[in-house]
Amino acid sequence: MHRKRRLVSLAVFVILAAGALFLLSRAGSFLVVDDPQPSDAIVVLEGAGDTPGYDRAVLLKNQGYAKTIFLDAGISHDLYGRSEAELAAEFLVRTGQLSTQICPTVNGTLFDEVVDVKRCIDRIGARSAILMTGDFETRRTLDIFQKRLPQYRWSIAAASTPFHFAFAYWKHRGWAKTVLQEWEDLLWWKLVEQRRKDVILR
Repeated sequence: MHRKRRLVSLAVFVILAAGALFLLSRAGSFLVVDDPQPSDAIVVLEGAGDTPGYDRAVLLKNQGYAKTIFLDAGISHDLYGRSEAELAAEFLVRTGQLSTQICPTVNGTLFDEVVDVKRCIDRIGARSAILMTGDFETRRTLDIFQKRLPQYRWSIAAASTPFHFAFAYWKHRGWAKTVLQEWEDLLWWKLVEQRRKDVILR
């Protein structure tokens, strides 16, 4: 009887351990959502990884997903005497991407960046947009925009493809740290920020 109980306990332990390992192995890929839908605009958020995110936005535009690209760039802090928005504008001129519009941002967090994005897409009367951001940030970003601005139709695209690294994030310290940080941010959003009284932005 005791031996049978020990075998049952061992089997339960093995099943739980295997389940835990399976969930941990999917911790990175769960965060990645890549499902752009045809929209009025593409918004390259500040977390898009700069050039990789913008390059994919241009690719999606050329594929007919949207006619307008907004490139979020900060105006609150200077880098060597120039704001991020000024540097972004110079980049667009240098690369001949003059149809892209700069969306000036003054807010430091993703929760607050929603305010800046709303102001920019309202400028062209857009009612739908593809959000472009860093791969591991996509799930939280889409959820924030859907909750804060439910009057628009949102979809999202990850800054880089393919996402093989998401399935093996533990192999590199930097990827593992990013996944851990993003899980912390996702839980903070779910448990704290989305309960704020001002979560819905009209």
